[in-house]
Amino acid sequence: MKVFIYFLAALVLYSQTMEASTYQTRRDFFTQKFGTKKQIWVVGYVNATLDDYLKDCEEAFNNGADAIVWESGDYKKLDEAIGAIKAKYPNKTFGVNFLGPDEKLMTYKETFELAKKHNLQIAWTDFSAVDLIKEAPETSLHAIDALKPADVFYVSGIHMKYSTLVDANKTIERSALQAMGWVDGIVITGPKTGVATDPTRAKDAKSVIGNHPLGAASGVSAENVNTILPYIDFVLVNTSIADKTHRVIGAKVKELRKAMDQKLKTAKK
Repeated sequence: MKVFIYFLAALVLYSQTMEASTYQTRRDFFTQKFGTKKQIWVVGYVNATLDDYLKDCEEAFNNGADAIVWESGDYKKLDEAIGAIKAKYPNKTFGVNFLGPDEKLMTYKETFELAKKHNLQIAWTDFSAVDLIKEAPETSLHAIDALKPADVFYVSGIHMKYSTLVDANKTIERSALQAMGWVDGIVITGPKTGVATDPTRAKDAKSVIGNHPLGAASGVSAENVNTILPYIDFVLVNTSIADKTHRVIGAKVKELRKAMDQKLKTAKK
């Protein structure tokens, strides 16, 4: 009888533990939010009029984009634009990246605030704080994690463009391993805007993070995406799919989607 009682007690405790646990892997979180398809996240520039932003939405979503991540260094304009865009497209997938001035590059507080206020699916910051860089003070990863909205997919960068590592010998593999504990999706870039990342960097990062989501955020185009597609899950793109004022060109988005889909079909054969 005592054995039976102990068994029931253990069963109750086990059930409570299972019910209390809400943990899921970053891969599961990604799939829950976005499915299994390789993602095109268009970077939307808040630098024009509401009509321009709504046209960007039409050009992007009608031609294969999965989300638009809006960015600006003007908090008020970014806030107002996203509010108006969400009112027009309440069921589309959007994200935000608030860009601070050079003296304040760590903008997670403002980015998370806007993502939470507007019920956005994606929060993107350029610098994850995993790497110590000369351009910004050391930032507590615990402080960032404490402010991150639980239902927002947070992506941020390692070995980012326009930054100088304090430890010049730190490898991208080491940074990627560290980032796994703090960001939902790891972002890598090329050396500057419009220049693609070296496929070796994508391969090296992927080799140590397994199925943790990885994305590329500069210079991705229909012509070069096949070189990194085996290693990444999402691209953040504007230069190759927009005009000189950063307005989205639907035909260019369609070309990128076609290139990605063709590469994946070939890989499955």
